[in-house]
Amino acid sequence: MRAFSLFPNDRPVPRLPLLGHAPAMRQDALRLFTRLAKEQGGIARLQIGPQRAFLVSEPSLVGEVFVRRKSLYSRTTRIYHGMKAFLGESILTVEGTDWRVHRRIVQPAFHKRRLSSFSDGIVRISKEELAGWRGELDVSEEMMRVTLRIVSEVLLGSKTEADSIAIGSAIDNAQRYLEDLMASVVPRPSYLPTASNRRLKRAIEVLDRVAYKMIDTRMASGERGDDVVSMLLDATYEDGTPLPRERIRNELITLLSAGHETTSNALSWTLMLLSRHPDVARRLEREVHEVLGDRDPSFDDVSKLTYTRWVFDEAMRLHPPVWVTGRLAEEAHELGGLNVAEGDLILLSPHTTHRRPDLWENPEGFDPQRWEKLSVRGALPPFTYYPFGGGTRKCVGEAFAYLEATLLLAMIAQRMRLDLVPGHPIQAAPQLTQGLAGGLPMRVVPRAASAELTDP
Repeated sequence: MRAFSLFPNDRPVPRLPLLGHAPAMRQDALRLFTRLAKEQGGIARLQIGPQRAFLVSEPSLVGEVFVRRKSLYSRTTRIYHGMKAFLGESILTVEGTDWRVHRRIVQPAFHKRRLSSFSDGIVRISKEELAGWRGELDVSEEMMRVTLRIVSEVLLGSKTEADSIAIGSAIDNAQRYLEDLMASVVPRPSYLPTASNRRLKRAIEVLDRVAYKMIDTRMASGERGDDVVSMLLDATYEDGTPLPRERIRNELITLLSAGHETTSNALSWTLMLLSRHPDVARRLEREVHEVLGDRDPSFDDVSKLTYTRWVFDEAMRLHPPVWVTGRLAEEAHELGGLNVAEGDLILLSPHTTHRRPDLWENPEGFDPQRWEKLSVRGALPPFTYYPFGGGTRKCVGEAFAYLEATLLLAMIAQRMRLDLVPGHPIQAAPQLTQGLAGGLPMRVVPRAASAELTDP
C-alpha cells in the first residue's frame, strides 16, 4: 500500500481534521509555504492546529503588515512570548513607546564610526579562527564558533573564552526551546517540568550569571571601551536616569542571541553555494585578489568588495536565515481580499517571497550577477527582498551583519577553497533560523594548492 503523502502532486496540500497543516509544516515547512503560495497566491489560508493563519508573500501585502497598517498587528505571538522568557524586556520583545526608547539607545552601537572600530576585531578573530581550518570539518559548526566569538568579543568586549562557550551553549538550549514551542500544535505550559522547560531554566541561569558578571565587573572597574556594554552603561533615559542593570542584561543577551546564529547560518549557506558554483567562487576570489592582494581587509575595503556583497545577498535570497516571522491581528480587518479576524496569525516568509517566479527571474538559480541591476535604487520594489525584516522593526544589526560577512568571506577566499564532501545530503533545517540539517562537512584546500585565479 502506498504511503500517504502530505504533499500530493495531483491536488492541493490537504488540511487534516483537528491538526490542519501542522503535520505538513513539521515535515517540510519551506515546501508547504511554497506550495500554498503557488496554489492560493500572495495571501494563503492555513490552519495550524486550532490556530487560523494566513501566509503573506505578496510584497505589497508584506508592506501593509510591516508599515502601512502596522497598528493592526502585534508581535505578541507564541514565539515572542517564548523569547521574552529568556531575553526579558529588550529591543526585540517590547512594543510601543518602550521599544522606541530602547531603539534610540541601542541604535548608536551600529553607527558608522562604531562599525569602523569593530572591523579590526572582526579581522583579528577571523584570522585566528581560520588558521585552524584544515582537512575535513563541519563548516556550519565552525561558523557558529567564529560568529559567537565575534559578537562576544567585538560587540560586548568579553575577554574570557569560557564565558563565550557558556553563553553559546545556553543560547543554543534557549533557541531549541523556542523551536519545540514553534513545532508544537498545543504549547506546553512553562511551569510543567518537561525536559525542554528544564533546559530553558538552566539556560537562563547561565545567561544571568555571565551577563551580570560582565556588567558588574565593568561597573566596578570604571573601564569603558568602544563596545556595547560600555555604551549601555553610559546610556540614560531622556530624564537622565541610567538604564537598570536588568535592562542592560536583556539587551546584551538579545544581541548575542540575534547576532551570531543568523549570520553563521547565512555564511554557511553562502559557502555551500560557492562550492556548488565554482565559476561564482572564482569571480569572488578574483575580486578579493584585486582589492586586497595578500593583505588583511579593513573597513574601507568593504565598500569595494561589491561582488562579494552580491554573493552574500543572493545566498540570503535563496536561504534567508530568518525564513518566517509572525504577527497577531489585533482586530478584524480585510487583507488582500480576505477577512482576517482578531487573534489570527499572520506569517510573513522571506523564503517564499524570494522564490516567487512572478517576482524573480530564475528564482531557484544562484546568480549573484542579478544584483548589478537590482542594486540600482528603485529597481527592486519594497519587500520583494527582506532578509532582515522591514519597517520600523527592521533588524538593528543589519549593517554589522554585512560588515562581518563581507570581511569573513574575503578572508576565507584569500586563504582556502572549501569543497563539499561528496555524498553528504544538503537539506535545510527551518527551525528558529534556517540552518543545515546534519551540518555542512567540507574539505579545506589551502589557497597555495588551489587553481590560479583565472577565467575557466
